[in-house]
Amino acid sequence: MPKIHSTDFRNKVMEHYKISLHKSDTCKRFGVSRTTLNDWIRLEENTGFLDQPKIISGRPFLIKDLKSFKMFYESTTFKKLKDLIPLFEQKFGYSISYSSLLYTIRKLKLSKKKDFC
Repeated sequence: MPKIHSTDFRNKVMEHYKISLHKSDTCKRFGVSRTTLNDWIRLEENTGFLDQPKIISGRPFLIKDLKSFKMFYESTTFKKLKDLIPLFEQKFGYSISYSSLLYTIRKLKLSKKKDFC
């Protein structure tokens, strides 16, 4: 797993590089690899700053508005989860698969079973 350096450290390394204009010396002095320094130089050229990129982990939700979905799920009566798919498509205007619906319900820690008499 790559080491994530703080923004302050990145700024110090880049300041030294801008003064010396010598990549090898900068890498040896601060203990970073040449590819890391090249990535930081490219990042600063493209974005103008050296903030750490946000790392998004996990699979994204296919349901766009989770709060609305949770309210919809709790207020809708159904017997099987498969019955919820056409109701979802009618309410939100886009289709969703059974597995995506099940995945979202598990992640939101909602009950899969609803017993209505």
